[in-house]
Amino acid sequence: MITYLKVRNLAIVEEFAIEPGAGLNVLTGETGAGKSLLIDSLEFLRGARGSTDMIRGGADRMTAEAVFDVPRASQDALDEIGVDASEPEVIVKREIATNGRGRVLINGSPLSVRELGVAMDVFLEIHGQHESHGRVAGQGYRELVDDYGDHAALVAATREAHADWRQAADQLRELTDAQRDRTLRLDLLRYQIDEISAAKIDPAEEESLRGERSMLANARQLAEATSGAFALVDDDETSALAQLSRALHLVEPLAREIADIATISAEITDAIYRLQETSRELSRLSDSVRHDPVRLEEIEDRLVTIERLKKKYGGSVEAVLAHLGAIEDEFERLSDYETSVGKLQRIEEQRFAAWRKAAEGLSAARKKTAKKFESAIQSELNDLAMERTTVKIAIDTADASRDHAAAHGIDRIEILIAPNRGEEPKPMQRIASGGELSRIQLAIAAALFKASNKAAAATLVFDEIDAGIGGRVAEVVGRKLQELASGNQVICVTHLPQIASFGATHFFVWKEDAGGHTRARIRKLESEDERVNEVARMLGGESIPASAVMHARELLDGARSRPAKARR
Repeated sequence: MITYLKVRNLAIVEEFAIEPGAGLNVLTGETGAGKSLLIDSLEFLRGARGSTDMIRGGADRMTAEAVFDVPRASQDALDEIGVDASEPEVIVKREIATNGRGRVLINGSPLSVRELGVAMDVFLEIHGQHESHGRVAGQGYRELVDDYGDHAALVAATREAHADWRQAADQLRELTDAQRDRTLRLDLLRYQIDEISAAKIDPAEEESLRGERSMLANARQLAEATSGAFALVDDDETSALAQLSRALHLVEPLAREIADIATISAEITDAIYRLQETSRELSRLSDSVRHDPVRLEEIEDRLVTIERLKKKYGGSVEAVLAHLGAIEDEFERLSDYETSVGKLQRIEEQRFAAWRKAAEGLSAARKKTAKKFESAIQSELNDLAMERTTVKIAIDTADASRDHAAAHGIDRIEILIAPNRGEEPKPMQRIASGGELSRIQLAIAAALFKASNKAAAATLVFDEIDAGIGGRVAEVVGRKLQELASGNQVICVTHLPQIASFGATHFFVWKEDAGGHTRARIRKLESEDERVNEVARMLGGESIPASAVMHARELLDGARSRPAKARR
């Protein structure tokens, strides 16, 4: 859902900033006050074409920015386009300058307008626009049918079966393609296997060799250092151990009588023990040092071999060994080509059969669900005084062949509409007006969410939904918007008081003149009196009679007295 929206320098908007709430948000105001500009800003954020004509006169750029609270499941869409989605809050910003240059940022990451559109398909759905591209409540028609029919398990099984089959088919294709130059490939693999195997490298070997090389390369300096240090520690009467022993001999007689001397005596004794250990280690090192040019040369040659293999096959000994394992497997497959092809063909056929069975089962379930979904949508349309409008969910099922195999199954689904009885149903984007389209999409969404406890990931925006209606139908539309908003964030621009009265959050848009310029302003109506006055204005015009105020209170009380029905 949108938690914050800010727009700067859009037409007559100098700055809009609102915090939409959960549930139904309504925007009202006089005709021409600028309500549609908020929809324009959301379309701009959704990836619609930007134009310098949108920029307020005298400004150098127009900016729209929104903060979305996005469910974890919906963040996959951001991950797919390379946007960090580790936090549940997503900040989307888009701007266009007077020179025509634009910029899109999501969580600070620059994106193309096309990538913005892909991401916003999940977060924001504007109903009533012919550019909806076959989506309702942030979902495609196939997703709508699957949601309505609770096909999640069937969809997952089909997708998983397709992935398994695709893996086997790819392996079979790779092996078949490899046969064309199999001999050359086998020669190369044999050379690499022999080269790596002959080296007999080990992950722990390199570090050990480098340590030994350091010892041999510095043998003379090491011998001089260790023997010299040993002489100073424990070689004659002037050594450190001899001096410490004399010191201990001097203080030891008094250790039993004086506590401080006892402490000093213990410390000297401890120092003698530790120095004796040091002396033994120095003696061992001194005795082990040898000048061995032959061994040093062997180590250098060995390290050169290891380094050469690392550069050729992966950068580390572990990577070289992993490469060896991979090419040994490939060599085995290519060497036994006929057996490998036969085995992979059987696996591919079994997995394709499993996908086909899953896809056909899913298709049968969709066709059964489509009939129920049609009836549910038709019922909602009847409530919206669109009883002459007929809805049909058309499912075009492809052959369950390899050419048509897809993760989503074998169905292409379209929602068709006939505005009048006797007409041929057609895609609703092609035949419905903006207001009709908005109400049809409301009917689809209402039918879907009445049958599901699942909330829409997208914020649902309804534009032109009140075009050509009034009275009882307007109240029904408002009630359905309220029901839909019980589990979703809904934003609706309306001119009708019957619809406005159902809003949980109410924004008022107006125009004012200042400094010789007209600008649009927006504010949230906080108090009950403010809402009553605005609904009364919508009923009676600028000169508000007492009867309009009374009627406004009745509308608001009526909207609250019959809260939205809980979902099944």
